[in-house]
Amino acid sequence: MSADTSILKINNVCLSYGERHVLCHINETINNKDFIVLTGPNGGGKTTLLRLIAGLLQPTCGSITRPSHVVMGYLPQYRHIDRQFPTTVSDIVLSGMECRKKFWQHFSASNKQQVRDALKLFHLDDLANRPISDLSGGQWQRTLLARAFVSKPELLLLDEPETHLDEASRAELYQILQQRNQHCAIVVVSHDEHQFPHIANRRIWHVEDRQVIERAEW
Repeated sequence: MSADTSILKINNVCLSYGERHVLCHINETINNKDFIVLTGPNGGGKTTLLRLIAGLLQPTCGSITRPSHVVMGYLPQYRHIDRQFPTTVSDIVLSGMECRKKFWQHFSASNKQQVRDALKLFHLDDLANRPISDLSGGQWQRTLLARAFVSKPELLLLDEPETHLDEASRAELYQILQQRNQHCAIVVVSHDEHQFPHIANRRIWHVEDRQVIERAEW
């Protein structure tokens, strides 16, 4: 476990849907510069746990706490986004900057520069004004990744980020994640616990049978 300052605490969290218990009595801490891989079987609760951490679900009992200054970037599962909404790649990425301004403020020149930087990072410069309905699967995934990264969050939450990426794009994503992990904590949902072998601060949270079991090493 990292000795760095904790940025999020999961305190005795349970989540149930009626009589169905999904997660029970989860106690974990995310530290600055952690790299946590959520593994486990389909339907085991990986995405549910990530959505709890993101604040998109509320626990049935227990609490999840983080300092107010900790900004999160979130990549949802690919299939959960409606791509028929009439907007562009640039607008989608810009929406990731909402967490860095007050709701009544306009986006600043600095905000817009960060968008250009994120578009460049994921090779989307030439697609900035393209409607999202016209994107390929890989282009759309890179757009969502750029949105998650654009605010330079202290905590990145990524649900199956490799979806629809070709081999070259996956290799580049791993390099980007390794570089970004020097500045923030990252939590990744993955079906393959052997990915990310070169990440120094990696931890495995195996989610199964309503529990989270931490594995120190692969």
